[in-house]
Amino acid sequence: MSNRVTIAGLGLIGGSIGIALRRKGWHVSYSDPNVDLAAAKGRAAADEKLDEPKGDLVIIATPVDIAVRLRVQAPLATTTCSVMLPFRQPNFVAGHPFAGSERNGLDSARGDLFEGHPWFVHRDEPRVREIIEAVGAKQTVVDCDDHDRAMALTSHLPQVISTALASLIEQKRIDPIFIGSGIRTLLRLAASRYEVWGSVLEANARNIGEAERELLRVMNSMTTADFDRARRFMAKYVAPPEQ
Repeated sequence: MSNRVTIAGLGLIGGSIGIALRRKGWHVSYSDPNVDLAAAKGRAAADEKLDEPKGDLVIIATPVDIAVRLRVQAPLATTTCSVMLPFRQPNFVAGHPFAGSERNGLDSARGDLFEGHPWFVHRDEPRVREIIEAVGAKQTVVDCDDHDRAMALTSHLPQVISTALASLIEQKRIDPIFIGSGIRTLLRLAASRYEVWGSVLEANARNIGEAERELLRVMNSMTTADFDRARRFMAKYVAPPEQ
């Protein structure tokens, strides 16, 4: 099979895919009105620019709102958005590489971004699997509904919390002397842009709303059991608890 691919959107995700694939000998075309060819070649992310996304295989790496409106001329397309349900349709493989950064844009792209990370898809498709393996990710087939509910709690809600808290602190004009390492760690995601996250929050609003209600339920009735569960979670999945 031909090792040619077109990427719609050459930002952090699309650019990182392009860099990784070109290192494996793929020919990468791209469509992005905000990235000129000189910049794409300068970052080693693409070989040519197209006016519109077309080809045998198109990877859609745009924000969600653009992705749902995009007209793709291809027999097969896959997505990289952090919501999957809107893209469970014929000739599409709904996908989500579970890797990223609070930074955005082609300048932040890097070829090792996906190495060792899960790449969720809603069905196995050999050509898409070939892309996933070429960038060093691990294909994981999941149900779109299950994926979007889980992401609401583990990815989208943390972004909401971080952004809302940073906005509130700024609004309250808190003296910087009170901003320590703990809050800086918690607020890392607040550096993200609305252009990237706004459409995600809208597309997954129902699941995020449910996650918010569940979180408030726990917050409003915090007991020693919650602290115990939190410490068990941290010890198992994140880091050993502090003594």
